[in-house]
Amino acid sequence: MPNKILIVDDDEEQLRLTYKILTQIGGFEAVSCQEPSDAIDMIRKEKPSLVLLDIMMPKIDGFTLCKRIRETEDIRQVKIIVYSAKIFDSDKKKAIQLGADAYISKIIESHKLVETIRFLLNKP
Repeated sequence: MPNKILIVDDDEEQLRLTYKILTQIGGFEAVSCQEPSDAIDMIRKEKPSLVLLDIMMPKIDGFTLCKRIRETEDIRQVKIIVYSAKIFDSDKKKAIQLGADAYISKIIESHKLVETIRFLLNKP
C-alpha cells in the first residue's frame, strides 16, 4: 500500500497539479483538502503519512495550521512539508520553528518534491 499524502491548499488548480505529481510521478496515494479548517479532521480520518501544506490560505494560514497539528496529541507525529510560493528565508525559518519537517518552494521541479517526500517517509 502506498503512503498516503494529504494536500492542504485553497487553490483548486494547484491541488490538481500537486495531486497529479504525487500520484502519477510519485506513486503515492493522495487526498486533498481545500479548507484549512477541515484539515485536522481530515488527518484523523485519512491517517496520512505526510501533510503537504500551503502557507497562504484564507482564514487559517499554513503557519497556524502547522502549529495546531503539532499541538494536537493524536496527530502530532504526522510529517509536514510546507509547500509554498513564498521563498523568503524568514518564512522557511518560521515553518521549521513551528514544527514543519521540510519547506519546499512550489517553484521547483516535480521530482524534487517526490524525492523530499520519499526521504521524509523513510526517516524514523
